[in-house]
Amino acid sequence: MIFAMDNELPLGLEQDDIWQGFRNLEAAITRHDGLYYGKSSPEISDWEYDQLKKKHRELLKEYPFLRTQASAADVGDDRRKGFRKVPHRIPMLSLGNTYNADELRAFVDRVCDSCGAEVSFVVEPKIDGAALSLIFENGALVCGVTRGNGSEGDDVTHNAKTIIGLPHSIERKDFPALLEVRGEVYITLADFEEINDQRQREGLDVFANARNLAAGSLKLLDPKLTHQRRLRFVAYEIGSCSREFPKHEEVLYFLEHCGIPTNVHRVAQNFADIWSAVEYYDRERRSYKFATDGAVIKVNERALRDKLGAISSAPRWAMAYKYCPERVVTRLLSIELSVGRTGIVAPVAHLEPIPICGTIVRHATLHNANEIARKDIRVGDFVVLEKAGEVIPAIVGIVPGRRPIDARPFIYPEFCPACNDSLKRLDGEVAYRCLNPNCPPQIARRLEHFASKQALDIDTLGPQRIEQLRDARLLERFSDIFRLTKAALLQLPNTKEKSANALLEAIELGKHRQLWRLLHGLGIPHVGAQTAKLLTRRWSSMEALMAAKLDELQSCEGVGNIVASSICSFFGDPANRQLIGELAALGLSMEDSIKESNSADKASFFAGKNFVITGTFRAYTREELKQRIERAGGNVKGSVSAKTHAVLVGESPGSKLADAERLGILTLDEEQVVALSGH
Repeated sequence: MIFAMDNELPLGLEQDDIWQGFRNLEAAITRHDGLYYGKSSPEISDWEYDQLKKKHRELLKEYPFLRTQASAADVGDDRRKGFRKVPHRIPMLSLGNTYNADELRAFVDRVCDSCGAEVSFVVEPKIDGAALSLIFENGALVCGVTRGNGSEGDDVTHNAKTIIGLPHSIERKDFPALLEVRGEVYITLADFEEINDQRQREGLDVFANARNLAAGSLKLLDPKLTHQRRLRFVAYEIGSCSREFPKHEEVLYFLEHCGIPTNVHRVAQNFADIWSAVEYYDRERRSYKFATDGAVIKVNERALRDKLGAISSAPRWAMAYKYCPERVVTRLLSIELSVGRTGIVAPVAHLEPIPICGTIVRHATLHNANEIARKDIRVGDFVVLEKAGEVIPAIVGIVPGRRPIDARPFIYPEFCPACNDSLKRLDGEVAYRCLNPNCPPQIARRLEHFASKQALDIDTLGPQRIEQLRDARLLERFSDIFRLTKAALLQLPNTKEKSANALLEAIELGKHRQLWRLLHGLGIPHVGAQTAKLLTRRWSSMEALMAAKLDELQSCEGVGNIVASSICSFFGDPANRQLIGELAALGLSMEDSIKESNSADKASFFAGKNFVITGTFRAYTREELKQRIERAGGNVKGSVSAKTHAVLVGESPGSKLADAERLGILTLDEEQVVALSGH
């Protein structure tokens, strides 16, 4: 037998039955530990897993004879082959957790009673990421280690050094000779969504949530791939330290002023303050850029922490209050197939509208045919809906007892719903594709992508305008965009001279975008924005890139065999080469405005020109970048205007980026400015 999560142990069972049920429960926990920690691919939610662990603790408490055979790990184990093992100076424990306010109150009461002194607490949002320990020696980041089994973890230093915004060295006289910073590695919800969108376009399985993606990315053997995942870090604690900090709030303040990202927090004096903070973070968490699944409550005074100590798996001075996942049940009205620009035919669920996590949900992703079959999802079913990673509405299951008697399994069609061409599954892909390049939705999606902000950024040329132009037979190919005339636009319904002029001006600006934007806009399979940037740093003209051999492409940083083959195949197609020739003849820039030639060229790029800096940067401070520009002869201004030559854009840019995009001003990243300004 297996104990149900919501049932008490039945009375009158023989000891052998208890043993068997307990072993089954432990086997389930061990299996889910392997999926969660070892493969970053859990099959059940955190809440369901926590209920299994809770039942495990309850059985051990009620039946002491089970303790001699208990084997389920308390901390979990994320160690993998291929990584050097590093022991933790201080064990890296898990946190006890609860979903119950009364249990949280009991924790606070126990702490206050045990300390016999005035206690304060720090409350922070609990980021749903992957635990990482960073070791700084004399201000230099020398090692990054995962939690592992709590006693030792995997050395992921090379991957840790790709984390956005994480300083590799800190020059402060008061910085400890040894400091171990502990925190969570995460991927922003926006980046998570973008990565999944890209994978779906490429016919790959999407990631279940941002936490799994962050954990898996830390364990990639190639740091170049890890860098493309755009990992971030937030510190929540310190381990070994050669300096004393009386309070945890002082630790957070110090780390923040050293440039190490920290979380928001509140100091609480009693349970009422704590509960107020917990409720506040619950209300605010949907506005955060990272996924959160609760709040962490810690004793503020570090001396009292030492007095309270720890049990084998968790400290006695901290607890996590976890928010129950918001799940709702609604009816699946229909399954619609949507054709993307690369031909992938993706299923979309249309639902009876229902509120969840503060929004009205009408649609949800069904990922692919395999997922529909695995979950046996049928039109008419009542389905269980959850916000996966707080972003993507996902169907996690069905309610079998409410299935209509006439519900039939969903059969994926053999033909494209748009053009009736045969659907195919390419080797190694789970998605079905329409391979007809003239499929109408594919053409529309390709045009939308080409004009989008991520590509040539042609303002006002959105889906509705593209549909209108296609209906009027004015737009079918990329090159048609640059053949549009004012006279033709004025013939369109509801088009006035002002809007026609605005579109033509935006099209003219689109001709002069950076080369990587054009390359990305062409829609080469497997070539996203980041890969396009890498390629144009190596080859600064379209002609040079088109002439690159397969082995040369494979040697480019961040370009693997699949991507290199895709590029060769694309440029080897005469129709694509003809298209690029047409675009060049129509005035599109086929050379990057940024060239790494001699120092005189670099100096002329900056000399006498105005630059603006916005956002934060990984390798340099804003002041260091400003000095580089000024040494090369440029001027750094505080605001964007028509006289600005270029804007240097880092992570989390402000309104200055929007101003630059509105004015069609060149944008640069950190690496480009460093390359242009010299060493």
